Amino acid sequence: MIDKFLKLIKSLVFRIHVLKGVCLILFLVVVFRLYAIQVTYSADYQAYIDRTSTIELQKNVPRGVIYDRNMDVLVDNEAVSTITYQRYSDVSESEMKEIASQLADLIDVDFTKLTSRDLKDLYLEKFEDEAKELYTKEEAKTLEDKELYQLQLSRITDKMLEQLTDHDKETHAIYINMKKGTNLTSNIIKKGATEDEVAIVSEHLEEMPGVNTEVDWDRTYPSVAEWHPIYGRVSTYEQGLPATLSSYYKAHDYQSNDRVGLSQLELYYEPLLRGYKSQYVLTNENETSNYDAIYEGQRGYELVLTIDAELQAAVNQIVKEELINAKKNSSTTQYLREAYIVMTNPNTGEILAMTGNIIEWDDEAKDYVIYDNSLGTFQNLFTVGSVVKGATLLTGFKYGVTTPGQVVNDSKMYFKGGLEKGSWQTLGLGAVNDLTALQKSSNVYFFDQTIRFGGSSYSPYMALNLDLDVFDKYRSTFNQFGLGVATGIDLPNESTGLVEAQRTSGKLLDFAIGQADLYTSMQLVQYASTIATSGKRFAPTLVKEVYLPSNDDVSGKQLVKGFEPNLLNVVEIDQQYFDRVHQGFIMALQQSGGTGYSVFAKAKYNPAGKTGTAQEYARDEEGKYIKDANGELIDVHNRTLIAYAPADNPEVAISVVVPQCELPSQSHPISLQIGERAMQAYFDLKKERANIQNNTVETDELTVPADEQVSADDSN
Repeated sequence: MIDKFLKLIKSLVFRIHVLKGVCLILFLVVVFRLYAIQVTYSADYQAYIDRTSTIELQKNVPRGVIYDRNMDVLVDNEAVSTITYQRYSDVSESEMKEIASQLADLIDVDFTKLTSRDLKDLYLEKFEDEAKELYTKEEAKTLEDKELYQLQLSRITDKMLEQLTDHDKETHAIYINMKKGTNLTSNIIKKGATEDEVAIVSEHLEEMPGVNTEVDWDRTYPSVAEWHPIYGRVSTYEQGLPATLSSYYKAHDYQSNDRVGLSQLELYYEPLLRGYKSQYVLTNENETSNYDAIYEGQRGYELVLTIDAELQAAVNQIVKEELINAKKNSSTTQYLREAYIVMTNPNTGEILAMTGNIIEWDDEAKDYVIYDNSLGTFQNLFTVGSVVKGATLLTGFKYGVTTPGQVVNDSKMYFKGGLEKGSWQTLGLGAVNDLTALQKSSNVYFFDQTIRFGGSSYSPYMALNLDLDVFDKYRSTFNQFGLGVATGIDLPNESTGLVEAQRTSGKLLDFAIGQADLYTSMQLVQYASTIATSGKRFAPTLVKEVYLPSNDDVSGKQLVKGFEPNLLNVVEIDQQYFDRVHQGFIMALQQSGGTGYSVFAKAKYNPAGKTGTAQEYARDEEGKYIKDANGELIDVHNRTLIAYAPADNPEVAISVVVPQCELPSQSHPISLQIGERAMQAYFDLKKERANIQNNTVETDELTVPADEQVSADDSN
């Protein structure tokens, strides 16, 4: 017994020692852990604590201002007071709804955009007991939750929804806005808040965590040129990032509800115009939000365009007036719907003005209305007619098919199979050379050149069988002038033209006079500019300079980048041949018998250019062919014009395209009138500004500030 008792004691003592050892080890572990937390890793844990109470946020800044070439503001920003909510992951839905209810008491919110589904969801939430009566006990046992929910929605009537108050609806509308976007994004609750609303919300910010008053912005267009499609549009807060580019933008630090450029310059220059967001640290203490700025942000860079706002406004008005006048006072313009004009500096490619307008009859107003379609200047394609004959002649010179002064008898041409070709005058134009062919717009001269180019020579009723490789040679030269290729304009979605699919000898003749491939107005003005500069083709440019954002005048702004003229290519054709085309273009507008002389005869700015008429079939506003009472297609003419001035030192070039301008029975000079008036507006503005500058200089020279005046004695 004693031996057993001693063994028992020894066993207890051993166990006690083991227990003590374990306790000591655990104690050391705890001590070591406390030491690690409080000393070794103190900084890391403190940073973690800071992160849980301090959040870095970004806030939008206004987009960059856009100016015209004279530093007149084209696109600006207008401040708009907004009420916002910063969403956090640890805020419950009930807390958000409480905040929404408080806001509904303080501000007026438009709830008319709530959908029927939104209202039904609100009803189910507000009237829980009534909602349970919308289904039977048997349905509750047999249907799943989703099915029951759909059943409830289907049984809510409009009369039931009438029980919802305006306050309920406002609260729900606010709550929906609060839930938009991801955590830590700033969601707009109300844009355009009144001063009183901003003041009262500001007084209650401590009671509504996450709510804030901020200043948002809207794009404005204060210039005389008003809004122009080339500026493009910016997405709204509700639209946010476009779905097709969402991944791209998010990869570049955009939030889902950020406003971005959707089209044209706003899209093309988005990286410059967006600016740099303000960065804030948000600290929550005692349910109060404190914002501390880390970086104030910077609005977008300022763009200076090549556009002249006053000239743009004048040209736009000219096109409108000419369209209305043509529709009201002529019987031949039945199918006229639109007109386009582009004006550039041929020596740099700078676009000075670009306008496209569509005219339609308004049954309600009983009058014509005008719609802007300026994007059609580089997106819409047209058969342009004889304006291309300058390039056709230069191609003939280039390949030695035609020589300066070469004479052709302009009379109707007859080919085997019944094909007939001639110029616009039924009896022909008689003997013409390269100059008078351009002046009088002879078709036969260029048909004859093309037949020789194709390896044959004309004789009446000959079989027309030409070398079709001439298509490629013509097009290769035309491309060098900008016809049928990208112009290089700094805008998206430019059309590069349309190549005629038929490759026949007859169609080759049509090509030589502009009755085959289709071109844009922008391509035509680049072609005109390349002729004017004797072969230098510059890319059309809209952005002239980029500046850092600043409220200073132009003298105090800091230039970031100035865009140099983009010379795309030089047409390698001898100057003597360009001189012949220049002379022919001068004769076309300035000499009697020229196709543009009737309108340009009195112009004082020494114009040169080429008119064009292209045969087409009438189409409606949807592009579908129109047929007459007999089911036949209706013949119409496109009217075109290219020009530049002064002819001896070109500083402005234009292209005008007026599709479906007239019926074949009677011509209309609308393209000439638009072109001449636009050119005159350019030179009138130039003269007016020169007079203002001269008067300013004279005034500055005569006026001596008082503190700079000296006596006769002091002057020595």
